[in-house]
Amino acid sequence: MGKIISEPNKRQNIILIIPDKKYKETITNLIKELVGLKKTVCFVSVNKTKNALEKELKEKKVSTEKVYFVDCVSKSISKGKVKWSDEKTQYVDNPTSLTQMSLAIFKLFERVKIDFFVLDSINTLLIYNTEKEILKFVHHTSGKLKENTQEGIFVFLKQETNEKLLKEFAQFTDKIVQADVPQKEFKKSGKGMSGFEEIKL
Repeated sequence: MGKIISEPNKRQNIILIIPDKKYKETITNLIKELVGLKKTVCFVSVNKTKNALEKELKEKKVSTEKVYFVDCVSKSISKGKVKWSDEKTQYVDNPTSLTQMSLAIFKLFERVKIDFFVLDSINTLLIYNTEKEILKFVHHTSGKLKENTQEGIFVFLKQETNEKLLKEFAQFTDKIVQADVPQKEFKKSGKGMSGFEEIKL
């Protein structure tokens, strides 16, 4: 698979569509690519704990030195054993706590110069929240990223994503990247999904 982030200094908001069978590999490659570019990453995980994700990355020899986490899973399964935050991680009660998630993200931004924001994933958030709530969250977050000249990557799982849903979220992003073979990039040329033209990388 080619480079996921073709223009790392454009400060764009991106929807990254990942096929289910390539999910774990693509997330690992994405972080590896960003770390290789010497970028500082804020990774918001609503799928797995920070410890589980960090273990997977280390097994693939991917450095997590410049990766900061917003963990939306550990606190809900730890029975009160997890603290609110530490040097590298902000803990959120659970994936339904969108306001707390926003506060944790931007608290981290105030403390650390973040280059890339990665949210994994929109589909998981939609299990716990309404589409309207997630749209509002993505709109607010993408606006803040633009304001702070940071780049945002919002992950969608391909098999769980339909055109109508993408059309709703696309209004808050600059482009859609499909992480598949061959890798494709869809760039805005008009309104809605019909306004995305396919460009092969």
